[in-house]
Parts: sequence; C-alpha cells; structure tokens
Amino acid sequence: MFAIGRKINSRVMKVSQSCFGVCKTAGILLVSILAPLDQVAGQSADSGPLPAVDYVVRAFDRFPIVALGEAHGAPETQEFVERVIEHPGFAGRVSDVVVEFGSAKYQGLMDRYITGRVVAREELRQVWENTTQISGVWSSPIYENFFAFVRSFNLKMPESKKIRVLLGDPPIDWKTVIGPADEDMNDWRDAHFASVVEREVFRKGRKALLFIGGAHISRRVLLPNSLIHLLDARRPGKTLVIQPVNLSTVKPDVAARLRQWPTPSVLEVRGTWFGGVDVRDIGFFLSRGRVEEDFDVLLHLSAQPFKSVPVQIEPSSPYGRELKRRQDLVQATLPFRGGKIRFDQGSVHHNPASEQALTDVLAELQRDRHLALLIKAYADKAESNTQQLSNRRAEYLRQYLIRRGIDPRRLTSRGCGASRPAWTSDTEEHKVANRRAELVRRSALTGCQPPGHFNGQ
Repeated sequence: MFAIGRKINSRVMKVSQSCFGVCKTAGILLVSILAPLDQVAGQSADSGPLPAVDYVVRAFDRFPIVALGEAHGAPETQEFVERVIEHPGFAGRVSDVVVEFGSAKYQGLMDRYITGRVVAREELRQVWENTTQISGVWSSPIYENFFAFVRSFNLKMPESKKIRVLLGDPPIDWKTVIGPADEDMNDWRDAHFASVVEREVFRKGRKALLFIGGAHISRRVLLPNSLIHLLDARRPGKTLVIQPVNLSTVKPDVAARLRQWPTPSVLEVRGTWFGGVDVRDIGFFLSRGRVEEDFDVLLHLSAQPFKSVPVQIEPSSPYGRELKRRQDLVQATLPFRGGKIRFDQGSVHHNPASEQALTDVLAELQRDRHLALLIKAYADKAESNTQQLSNRRAEYLRQYLIRRGIDPRRLTSRGCGASRPAWTSDTEEHKVANRRAELVRRSALTGCQPPGHFNGQ
C-alpha cells in the first residue's frame, strides 16, 4: 500500500526513479537474460536490429518466462504487448499474462471476465482500484482497456488458445487496513508476484509473459528481494526480462545512435558498444554496472517520449475519498514501517533522530488499546553478530515501550538479522537505512520473511 510514501521517505528515493526509469519512458525496451542470447534467435553480437514482435514471440521457444517492464500510465508498452499477443505464434505457445495492475483478491472475478462471462463494471473495477498501490495510477483507462483487449481476443480463439490474465498484486483487504500499524501486504509484493508465477506457471508447465514495473525485474537494481532476484534464485536462467528506458534520461550521444533504428526493433547488446554503457548513463539510477550486466537486448519502440494518459478521479467520489484515506495512512505509517527508527553502527539503542517516531508509536499504542505489535529489528551486513544484535535491538525497543506504560503482552520482539536489507549497496547512507526497526500489527502473516505461501511453498 505505502510503496510511494514509505519507500520514498525511508529510502530517499526519487519519485522519477521509483519504477527504475519506467514510469514515464521514451521508447526503448531492454531485454535481460542469463543464458547467451544467441541461443534465443541466432543473432550475433555484430548483428543489427531485428523485427521486435517476432523476436519476442520466438523467445518463448527457449524461455518459459518473458518479463516486460510496464511504463506506468503510458500506452506504448500496452500497445506493444497487444501486438505480441496478436502474433499468430503467441496463442498456443504462451498461456498466461501476469500483471502488476490487479489484486489477486479478485482472480476469480478476472477469470470470469476474461473468458467472456458477464461481469458488471462496478464489480470489475475492484481489480485495479483495490491493489496495494495508493496513487490511483491503475485508474488510467489503459489498464481497463488491456483487460478488455484480452477478453475480446479470447472470444475469437478456441479454448486451447485462450489467454489467462493472472493478477500479481497481493490480496489486500482494505476494510481491515484502518491504522498505521496494519499490515498492508505491500512489503511482500515481489514475493507474492513470484509465488503466482511459481504456482500457476512453472508448476503447471506453462509459459507466461510478465508485465510489471521495471524496478522489479532489473538484476542489478539496488533494491533486494525484487521479483527477478526471486525468480532467478528458484529457476535460474528461465526468465527473459524486457525493460523500457526513457530517451530523455539517456546521454545525448547514446540516444542519437538509438534514434536511427527502425521501430519496433531489437538489438542484442552483449559484447556491443551499448553493452558497455554505464546503466546510469541511460537513466537507470537505482542500478549499478554496465548495461550488459543488467540486460541484454534493446527493444526500440519510439524515438519520441511516451505519451502519458492522465488519471481522472473525482476527489469527492467514493473512490476519490477512499484513495485520500489510503494516502493519509502513508504518513501515519512512516514511524512504524518507514525506516524512521534507526540505530548507530553496533549500537543497541535507537539514535536521537528516531525519538519522534517512537513518540508517535507510543501515542498510537495509547490510543488503540487493542493494538498488539511485532517489533522487527534489523542489522546491516557490515555489523558483527547481526542476528544477536538485531535480537537485542528489538528487545530494547520492547522494553522502551514497556517502561512508558505499555502492557508487555501487547509487544513481541524479533530480530531479523541482516536478512532483508532496505538497500544492497555499501554507501553509508544505505547502511544507515538498513539498521532499522519496523513495527506491525501482530498477526499470523507478520514476520521477518514473507508468509510461506508467498514464498512458493
């Protein structure tokens, strides 16, 4: 739920990079894989650009999963995916499309709609309106139009060639999210998406196109436990990743060369001039290294910036008011899960800058007498004895709140070691962010790791 508010504040993330350069992109897609790409389509390192749609479809002959970065609010990547689906070689070869812009709580509803059954729009809109994301971005008409496109496509196809749309966002129940300590499932978005792929695609021997924002599928992204990291760990070499890039953030000399290509086209970059470009020189500021370390095939869609389809939500409408409620919770949740409670290196005690956050936590515990918290404390991998240190930090915070009048039975402490860092880089800023505490309403789903069924178990 609080990806925009919490992560921007706790990780000092630039909004323009929250989707790793994909939210408003200009027309390039990058494909990243583990195996040599000359095994995919026979293209050598010195080859020029090739026709894109046919290339992507034929990639499924070698890879069960192709992940394509979705440009939030822009129709260009949506239109490209539709062209891929319409390719005569896609249906029958590929069975599923897994999307970020739908809540898994409504998978049954989506299955009925996609197969042609009558579903009222007021019921269907819950799919994109009730995800963990609170910006309202999925209310852009391009997302509803995508579902309608797949439904129309299926109505023309025999049963063996119908496409299933799988909803990857966790099944949040907004009726139960009413306070700043309530678990909102956003922390486990990538884990849940990966579990859908594992359960519904891999284990059933199917093939799928994944359609999700680029931060989730960049292999050298500084954010740990991202979707591609989970998929690669469980099924090495099985996923092909496609990323949009904004030409306006690309160095002028690089952008000039790309603009000369026909559209849509692909170029494998491993061992080429483009593969040696620093990822930050093409606007991928949340990643480190060379392009060829992060992705391998460039898919060029347009030399012009993508068009953004505006979201129009009436603030006084029921959904507008509900969005405002969810957005207000962004700020309220920061003392609990926004990385506001931090520790100096090697120290068990919170640092002085954390005092206000703890004051806010204490006030909420005093207001809501039924609130019981799990206190999760973390260490940075550079610290010594990370598990023991995190245990002591969590228990210290528990005693801190007890000394201020909170019933001990309402507080559980748990050290999480260095198991889930906020960042994977070794900058001092990121190390400090990793030495944090998170507090969440106690439940069967809360813990240091995602729920078991979000881990593909």
